[in-house]
Amino acid sequence: MDSFGDKKKKLRQRMYVQPIGQISNFEKLEHSKSYNNEIVEQYLEQAVLYENEVSLREKRDEYAIIEDDFGPLLEKKLKDGAPLSFANLRKACQQLDKNSDVHYQKSKKTYRYFVERGISEEDARSYAMAIAFYSGGYSALVSASANYVVRMERKVAEMYTDDEKLNSHAVMLMHYLIKGLSHIDFYWGVVTRYVELDEDDQKDYKPGEILTWLQFSSADKGGQDMTHFKERNTVFKIASLTGRAIRYFSNCADEEDEVLFLPHSCFLVCQVIERKPQRQIFLRQIELGLSKYVILWVDDNIFDEDWGNKRLMERATTQGARINVHFVPKSNTESALSFLRSEFGRRMKEKESFRIVTDMKRTNEADSSTAGIRLLSEVRKLRFLQPCLIFTGHEESAYDKLRKVFGTDRPQGIKVTQHEPELEKFVLFKRS
Repeated sequence: MDSFGDKKKKLRQRMYVQPIGQISNFEKLEHSKSYNNEIVEQYLEQAVLYENEVSLREKRDEYAIIEDDFGPLLEKKLKDGAPLSFANLRKACQQLDKNSDVHYQKSKKTYRYFVERGISEEDARSYAMAIAFYSGGYSALVSASANYVVRMERKVAEMYTDDEKLNSHAVMLMHYLIKGLSHIDFYWGVVTRYVELDEDDQKDYKPGEILTWLQFSSADKGGQDMTHFKERNTVFKIASLTGRAIRYFSNCADEEDEVLFLPHSCFLVCQVIERKPQRQIFLRQIELGLSKYVILWVDDNIFDEDWGNKRLMERATTQGARINVHFVPKSNTESALSFLRSEFGRRMKEKESFRIVTDMKRTNEADSSTAGIRLLSEVRKLRFLQPCLIFTGHEESAYDKLRKVFGTDRPQGIKVTQHEPELEKFVLFKRS
């Protein structure tokens, strides 16, 4: 499509990049360049949040958007537009693109993916249509509108031009896009994104910087054949955690194997290599608990592609409405405790909508059979008193181990289950 990859339709980086914090002297740390390894996340314990540090607050105070309330904001905007339906979505697409039939035809081939996952045909068609439309040259419009929805609530919308104001058709597209993405697998691996950075933009991407992107952002699994973007002066190499692979639904599948990051995705800048014609910047996507509902989930297999609870985690992260659960995944006790000791973790201490899930046995730890118990014992010593759940295949054995460490097999706020429905209720914050 003629508009695909048009740089003129992209927001400047500084319009959607939000600095969060910084790890001092990051480049001197042993594993600082290990952007594709969980070990680099241990340094988050040394991070300083910009919003809490007076001397750093001047950096970009007007962009102080931390809490992820994008879902509820979107719901408010939807009330002002046409009722949600596939017919109205098609009309919205037609208003935005007189040639929108190409997206409709694509969605007719892909919507069964959602039907097979228990979605009604009406919603399935809407999800497929929204993803096809987004990927077919209209990512800039939807992304700009996502960015605007957030910023208008923070009273900085006046910085936008008329061309960047909220588009009501794009709001409906965003709704169906987010809902559809909740049924698409996470992509855990390295992806590539080409961008154009000016001198001011570059200041945000220094090793040790922690930042969030406020809009939808696309990357590519391969990144070798993206001829539309090769003229840009910077290439991001990103270790994806919650990016969604949408090639199957895309009208540009022959040109790119697209992975889509949702608004408020967070990243740690691990390394910058200055070279011509393009600098390389290595990022690790990270979860920091900067949202209302947060689960710290500890499991030695959590980063495995075939991990059994991956689908549950994927559903919970993009329910697309009032409760968007963000997971902080860790594979071992020390990584989990390092997060809790960090400034990001300490913010959770008084948070009622924070919970912890752990397995019992972790083969990547010395005393593997009691890893879950040892974690929760240390959690309580750190004065985190929120609800915790041990998810194990050996429930009775877990109660015995609790009794030995806590003096009771029913410590306050700690539950044990081997049943998946109970796990689902817990992580989705449903009442028992």
